Amino acid sequence: MDENSYQLEQQLQTLQKQQREAETTLEALKREQNDQAWLEEDFYRICHEEQEAMAYLRDVWQSAKATSFGHYLEDVHEQEKASWRKQFQAKEAEMQTKLASCQKTMHQLENQQRSIRKELIQ
Repeated sequence: MDENSYQLEQQLQTLQKQQREAETTLEALKREQNDQAWLEEDFYRICHEEQEAMAYLRDVWQSAKATSFGHYLEDVHEQEKASWRKQFQAKEAEMQTKLASCQKTMHQLENQQRSIRKELIQ
């Protein structure tokens, strides 16, 4: 094996290692994305339960003070819900960016490996 072939083999092994690392990163990102989806589902379930509790409290509260406190709680609930939604959307956008970047890296590594293999064959 000549020096050039040896260097190409070393490059190929390095690229394969980088690809394994990228695959591991991609799997971790997908697990994180799945965890995020479960978290969102839990959040929406809790929001629904909170809305049911608020409806019950509206039925129970009779005085003007209690009613205005109920409106205050509803406003706070909506603000928190909106804040959580923004966080979920930002996290999802970040995850999509990371996934796209990782997939792009993997594609580039595969192309580099392919071209090195062609050189080794020739």
